[in-house]
Amino acid sequence: MIYYAPTTLKEFNKYCQAHDNISILAGGTDILPRWQSDSSIKPKVLVDIKKMNELNSIQYSDKEIIIGALTTIQELKIDPIIQQEFSALSQSAREFAGVQIRHRATIGGNICNASPAGDLIPSLYVYNAVIEIAGSKGKKRISIQKFITGVGQTALKKDEIVINIILPKSNEKSIFYKLGLRQSMAISVINFAIAYELDGNGRWKSLKIAAGSVAPTVASLTTFANALCDGNNVDESIQLVDNDISPIDDIRASSNYRRSVLKNVLKFTIKEIYVG
Repeated sequence: MIYYAPTTLKEFNKYCQAHDNISILAGGTDILPRWQSDSSIKPKVLVDIKKMNELNSIQYSDKEIIIGALTTIQELKIDPIIQQEFSALSQSAREFAGVQIRHRATIGGNICNASPAGDLIPSLYVYNAVIEIAGSKGKKRISIQKFITGVGQTALKKDEIVINIILPKSNEKSIFYKLGLRQSMAISVINFAIAYELDGNGRWKSLKIAAGSVAPTVASLTTFANALCDGNNVDESIQLVDNDISPIDDIRASSNYRRSVLKNVLKFTIKEIYVG
């Protein structure tokens, strides 16, 4: 195996142009266990980006927050601005694995892993996160919904890397919920994030819901959210969740269980928001 450890984007681009088949190592919390279980998938070229310090920062402005791709889950967890203005992301970071993994795993790695059970991703969906990508042809931005294209699949090309995650600021409040077999240390059976704003009369001014582990990618529950915004009762509308999900049976849960628990917890959470 050929190993590179670039310290700048310029170096990264040079290595990518020189080789066709590379694997990128950030925190390593996903890729290393895979190699240990199946040595045949080890790449010929490994590019370790952990020393690219320009990708490890959290920048604030009046309109948005820009999170570098190498920002660790622990840094998300303790950041006071994220706790205050993007509480669902902060909550999902607190629910993310154990303390050792949180200090290694990165937000960029969690996104690029593109798991439908990724704990950070539902929050990023409801925040309308924008992914900033750099490559040999320059930089570009794409919504997270378009960036993640399938199970373990993204819109990244071979010479591209995620450098930043941009979260637009808003007046919305947000919450995150995760159900796992062993709390934070387990992969989610289901998870979801809600971003919302109520008007002065307690009606929905805005409502976005995204759920994980119930479809090939994180699912935006648009049909259900729109029904609530139109004034429909949550008990009558909850079955609309089925329109936007397609869960499967696996070792953690059956598809029917995922459907049932998602709707039950969502219904309870929506009613709590009204009361709160």
